[in-house]
Amino acid sequence: MKLANKLTWNRIVDFLLWLSISLMAATGFILRYRLPPGSRGGRGLEIWGLSRHEWGDLHAWLAYVAIALVLLHLALHWKWLWYTAWPGLKWPVLVGLLAGLLLVLAVWILPVEHRGFAEERGYQGGEGRDVSDPRSSQRSYSIP
Repeated sequence: MKLANKLTWNRIVDFLLWLSISLMAATGFILRYRLPPGSRGGRGLEIWGLSRHEWGDLHAWLAYVAIALVLLHLALHWKWLWYTAWPGLKWPVLVGLLAGLLLVLAVWILPVEHRGFAEERGYQGGEGRDVSDPRSSQRSYSIP
């Protein structure tokens, strides 16, 4: 790749990376400070026609774009990484790569728990029953 062409691509990727991270910070502030979390606090609130959930989706997609741009940035600088950074910093680079891979893989092995709607909200079934009592969910029916 010609140097001028590589420089142009590098500038484009760096600008898009800066833009995606800036937008990700902005959506993070919107989610944290302008649209309060929780079903009661955030119900019905919107900014520019987007709800808290939609802003969260945008925030996640901006994170995916930023990750892709970081990988593209590293690919553009691969020769520098291989010939300059790697020979002097083998152990720190290996430890950093291994830690990053372990963090990404940890997402897939974390246990996922499901709390039912009744337990989460303290829902009593509309009949004053205690949801923590397993007998309260049993009903007796008489067949005539």
